[in-house]
Amino acid sequence: MSTQEILRGVPPDGVAELVADYRAIGATVQKIAEPDGNFTVIATFAGSPQLAPLATADEAEAAPAPTAALVEELPPPLPAGPFATLAAQYRACFDLCQIRPQRQTEIKGRVGRLLDNAPRYRALANDVKIPWYFIGIIHMLESNTNFATHLHNGDPLSARTSHVPRGRPAAGNPPFNWEDSALDALTLEGFVGLGDWNVATMLYRWEKFNGFGYRAKELWSPYVWSYSNLYEKGRFVEDHRFDPDSVSQQCGAGVLLKALQTVL
Repeated sequence: MSTQEILRGVPPDGVAELVADYRAIGATVQKIAEPDGNFTVIATFAGSPQLAPLATADEAEAAPAPTAALVEELPPPLPAGPFATLAAQYRACFDLCQIRPQRQTEIKGRVGRLLDNAPRYRALANDVKIPWYFIGIIHMLESNTNFATHLHNGDPLSARTSHVPRGRPAAGNPPFNWEDSALDALTLEGFVGLGDWNVATMLYRWEKFNGFGYRAKELWSPYVWSYSNLYEKGRFVEDHRFDPDSVSQQCGAGVLLKALQTVL
């Protein structure tokens, strides 16, 4: 079984380095010229566990909705607001969250990758006083733990970010190393210097990182709860465009945290 990672909009001067990085970790790489002069780079990892694609807004991520029943003990999500008004719901969600059985194998593989990368996450985490797994889970959701991409949004490190947030890091010159870019992302989001990294605060910060737009739809955010009994369908397939029938094909941050708790 194999899995693919797809990076679009790679500038010409960054293609060779990105291809070399992928080949160094065992991937077969294909590059496709785009009309604007940039490239799409497709890396295929043979023999890897089945993983969701990169955290893009590609329509191909849509899939049939899971059949497991949603949890009914919770009221709809509260409107976006300060942590104090949402904390109790985050705690209740985490307590009631159950991983969908059909996703267990995939999630086990994802947890294994986070643990394999933990030394690198810890090196950064020790400097910024943030739990390593908080950083690692963002890395999983934004770029499938690809160290050749920005933590901000999965854009390639060969250039500044081209998607929101655009133009990051503002300081320095590309190509960037992963640690410097990750520090910029964590600083930009205001995570550096924060305390009280309990479960509820991490859930709140992950949802804030991705955006509170799902609360206006009275949905639990798939960025946090996908692959669990708290999420069935509905997602933003691109900025400001919501598809009520599209299903997230990436594991939510809270679900990954729940799975990690069994091995930490």
